[in-house]
Amino acid sequence: MVDFAATAVVFVVSLAVLLYASAVFTSTIERIGLALGVSPFVVGATVVSAGTTLPELASSTFGVLAGESAIVVGNVVGSNVANIFLVLGLAAALGGGITIDRELVRVDLPLLVASAAFVLFTTWDGTFAWYEGALALAGLVVYVTYTLQEPRRLEETVEDVLEGQVGAPVDVDPTADPTEPDSATAVAADVSISARTVLTSVAALALVIASANFLVQAVLDLAASTGVATEVVAITAIAIGTSLPEIAVGAAAVRQDTPGLAVGNVLGANVFNAFWVMGVPSFLGPLSVSTSLRAYALPAMLVATLLYFFITQDRVITRYDGFALLLLYAVFVVNLFSFT
Repeated sequence: MVDFAATAVVFVVSLAVLLYASAVFTSTIERIGLALGVSPFVVGATVVSAGTTLPELASSTFGVLAGESAIVVGNVVGSNVANIFLVLGLAAALGGGITIDRELVRVDLPLLVASAAFVLFTTWDGTFAWYEGALALAGLVVYVTYTLQEPRRLEETVEDVLEGQVGAPVDVDPTADPTEPDSATAVAADVSISARTVLTSVAALALVIASANFLVQAVLDLAASTGVATEVVAITAIAIGTSLPEIAVGAAAVRQDTPGLAVGNVLGANVFNAFWVMGVPSFLGPLSVSTSLRAYALPAMLVATLLYFFITQDRVITRYDGFALLLLYAVFVVNLFSFT
């Protein structure tokens, strides 16, 4: 008999360690990349977004290794729905509304809808195979490549990365000549790495691996003790837990009176979830997709994405939209148990 209380404690502790270790690993990899001469804009478009979704990737990978590949799709679907309904809802409701950049409406949101449609289409037969994972990673390359062609879109991200590494505020001009002293590349040239940085990254990665393993085992034990399907635990508990970095970014954006930052963060995280978190684990074995996921959760993810697309066409997410999104998330979770 599984001890529910003990398992719940293991779940919470392993999730907390996973989130902390992921943040530390991402920060050290940012520093190593900058010190090796990688463009700050490449770091901003790849390392930052991948680091945000590292908890989802780690837990999904161990889900496949544990023979519970349904955790992967459940995690991706749950995280994407939570990012739209919960993260954006909180940012809009608490921030008094969000103004959307025109470029996001014109290009990024259609790409987000395409990524959600891709996941729904490729999983509709009940499995997600390695060759579909290869297509997902190809889609991710297209997304990152496009992002790098528009450096202005990464200006705030790059400034945050450089500020965190050099320890002082940095004002980045994306159009500046890389050889100029005040350019992002010149600032990044001052970043150095030490043996301690490398050891920290290795230790953080080891913690990510260990905590993700414990997290997945706790999920399996919780599912067994409560009689709830594993993918449902993934859609709810894991998804909300691994979306905490996005929630933290949204909360920080509200405090800084820049809630619009939450929009780009959610968009990038959802695209990386659809392509990166689905793609990598598929090479370890085909991902199974339960009937309940296909009947409710996957269509709900697509509907949430389309709703996100349509409510931003006037380039504003109002406070009332935010409250509506939060209500829709509650409806999603309540109805989820009716389909299992």
